[in-house]
Amino acid sequence: MDLYPPDFSTELGRLRALIPDVDQSDFSDSGEPSYLFSDQHLNAFLALYASSTSQVGKIKRAAASALTAIATSEALISKVIRTEDLQTDGAKLATALLSAAGRLNREAEADDERADDLDEGGFAIVDFEPMPRDYFSSSWRGFPGGCGCGATGCGGCGNYGHGSGFGRWQ
Repeated sequence: MDLYPPDFSTELGRLRALIPDVDQSDFSDSGEPSYLFSDQHLNAFLALYASSTSQVGKIKRAAASALTAIATSEALISKVIRTEDLQTDGAKLATALLSAAGRLNREAEADDERADDLDEGGFAIVDFEPMPRDYFSSSWRGFPGGCGCGATGCGGCGNYGHGSGFGRWQ
């Protein structure tokens, strides 16, 4: 017996919310309402992705698989049907479902990458290259090193040993 209503605090409930398969209906006209997917069927999808890095990624991949299963069924069973005031197009519905499944798979990849980053401490090691000594132009007043004046007492570069400027020590 499938749990009704779904418990959205569990993996199975979150998976049902993403599909969405949260209401039971009498699909077979037997008088007994059921979900589109049984709990066992959805647990099988979850088991396929048990090795996912993140729990959210696992649920989203399982939801993508469920949507792909619905799309495949829709494409096989439903064709383009037209009556006087009704039209259905199984191929368009299948395309929309596959697009949603693709989006969920991309989101799952991003979730797994974020989980990997957190597992690694949230930082990366990068090469260090110190700023070269001559990075600043020699025309910057008050910065020592390479004024180009040739000697102390020049009166213009601002270097504390070269005369006037805010860098000069009295």
